[in-house]
Amino acid sequence: MILKEPILVGLTQLSANKLRSFLTMLGILIGVGSVVGIVSISDGAREMLRTEMDKIGGSNLMWISPPHRWVKRDGRWQRRKYDAYLDNKDVQRIRNCSEHIKDIQPVVNVSGNATHRRNTSSCQIRGTSPEALRAMDWKPTSGRFFSERDYASWRKVCVIGNEVYDDLFPNGEDAIGKDIELAGVRFVVVGVMEEKRVFGDNWGYRVMMPSTTAQHRMRGTDRINFMLVHVDSSLNVKKVERKITSLLKRTKLHGEEYRVQSAQTEIAKVEEALSVAKLITGGIAAISLIVGGVGIMNIMLVSVAERTREIGLRKAVGAQNTHIFFQFLIEAIILCILGCIVGIGVGFALGMGIAAGISKAADMEFISIISAKAMLLAVAYSVAIGLIAGVLPAIRASRLNPVEALRYE
Repeated sequence: MILKEPILVGLTQLSANKLRSFLTMLGILIGVGSVVGIVSISDGAREMLRTEMDKIGGSNLMWISPPHRWVKRDGRWQRRKYDAYLDNKDVQRIRNCSEHIKDIQPVVNVSGNATHRRNTSSCQIRGTSPEALRAMDWKPTSGRFFSERDYASWRKVCVIGNEVYDDLFPNGEDAIGKDIELAGVRFVVVGVMEEKRVFGDNWGYRVMMPSTTAQHRMRGTDRINFMLVHVDSSLNVKKVERKITSLLKRTKLHGEEYRVQSAQTEIAKVEEALSVAKLITGGIAAISLIVGGVGIMNIMLVSVAERTREIGLRKAVGAQNTHIFFQFLIEAIILCILGCIVGIGVGFALGMGIAAGISKAADMEFISIISAKAMLLAVAYSVAIGLIAGVLPAIRASRLNPVEALRYE
């Protein structure tokens, strides 16, 4: 009952001066909207990163690649004086170096297009192992994936993505068992893969074959571009990473320059960058909350001056200093809370709009996430701003002398 009257009086005063009340809480509205929008985009980016990584193995994934062929020395790019590469022997050594390695996919890239009769598809031709079917969770919609027998015999078989299928077989005919040419070499299609996108990359334009076939029948070498390693548990990733790094140093010339990277480490780096960006941009946006608090304090001081006679009259009929104090303090808090509520809605709309724009520009699904924690933090911060901004005007109002207040013109 003690708070009910000040709240009702505060709402009445704010309702009587709608435009002024709106302009007063505009700073809080913009600040909360900006902070909530930024936090929602940051949390959405973090969730998108984890979701997309899960499509290719998540935090259990590692990749190993040889040193770059070109290095920058004295401001100029120069070709390395030595040739560093990975081959099938390295695949076997790494497979045997740890019991925690679940799958290994050697990757051999081949340049060229896919053709069938007069139809052509610009695609990514890639050789890999049969383990990719399980590790990448990419399944055929018709036919099958190539087998261990295909891999061991260097068979000229392939699976094609759904986009390649549409390009080569526009009339919807069955592709299984049909011949296509990949970079001028004839292959038999044994499977058509389901639609899949990872980080905006459309896997529908991929053609997969046994890496042994790509090596021996197309490139004439057992070298591979890089390899993907899947560990049995994210808890063992660091242990496996150390073992592989040590193995490469022992078995490869300039082995210390080979790159062993884990998705776990890369995810942590991106999340750290997102956290720093969120803190910086959130801090900048929070400045508007401070500005909004100053605006509320200013308008409350004006309100005290305008309502001096009202304050004197209330005191004359028995209102205590604490009643006057809480009335003006609660008015300031109400302004902040109303601004916060509208600001959360604005932040939600801002986050959804930015997410939609990113999704369209990057051709991938991007979401904004507004957590209950972020909303509670915004409300708490707004109440704190209201308390700080309302204390001085409330103290000034409560200390007015009723006799002098009644004489005020």
